[in-house]
Amino acid sequence: MARVNRRHTTKLRIGFTKRLSNLLWDDSTPFRAGMTMLAALVLLVFAALMLDWFLRADTFPIANVNFEGRFEHVTRDHLVAAVKDHVRGNFFAADLDSVKEHVESIPWVYRASVRRQWPRDLHIRFEEQKLVSQWGEGAWLNHAGELVRLNSAYTAPDLPQLQGPEDTHAHVLARYQDFSKLLQPVAMRIVGVTLTPRRTWRLQLDTGVTLVLERENPDAKIKRFARIYRQALAKHESKIKQVDLRYTNGFAVEWLVPPAAVVSTVNLTVTQ
Repeated sequence: MARVNRRHTTKLRIGFTKRLSNLLWDDSTPFRAGMTMLAALVLLVFAALMLDWFLRADTFPIANVNFEGRFEHVTRDHLVAAVKDHVRGNFFAADLDSVKEHVESIPWVYRASVRRQWPRDLHIRFEEQKLVSQWGEGAWLNHAGELVRLNSAYTAPDLPQLQGPEDTHAHVLARYQDFSKLLQPVAMRIVGVTLTPRRTWRLQLDTGVTLVLERENPDAKIKRFARIYRQALAKHESKIKQVDLRYTNGFAVEWLVPPAAVVSTVNLTVTQ
């Protein structure tokens, strides 16, 4: 029977283990670098597989969509129709910006926000448009001066009627607000503003009187009109059709009745 040198075998095993340990823990060896790259690759593949599983539509599907806001002109059906094709699929992979964009595409929606609500719901909050005036034929302006086009035949007779050349809506709205403040001392309300292509202002007042102004110094001329109105024109208000404020030192009055009927009580041109 062959004899086995156990001491020699043990020495060989210890020597192999030591060399393997040195090989694994020696950063300078190509073997260690290869093992590190292999481990990183395995982890990367594992992470990719987990991410793919995590983002599958059937792994964490969206369960509910909740809406929050004042349902005055916007209906739940409007909101559902806008987002139903964009809230399907995975809860974590839902494109919130796209959902927000489609909610804000509803004409009556001014602004919207979308957030995830654990565990599998989406929460959509919206604000309705705050219309402050009509613009031209069939359009409106909101409080931010933005043009709003509504699909329905909406009417709001209490809102002022503004109009002007293309892309002047924000400017016309700002000027309407300025002019309104200047006429507050005489309790006159502007119901319509028109900016002509030649940049002439026409202000329609609730008394039926029209004020005409040019682009130069309209604020100063409205202040002058308001200052003189109570003294010279208030008692003849029902007889006035138009007041032309485009004069340097005064304004001209156009009457609804023949001038001869009132010429003895007020001049046709009032100077400062």
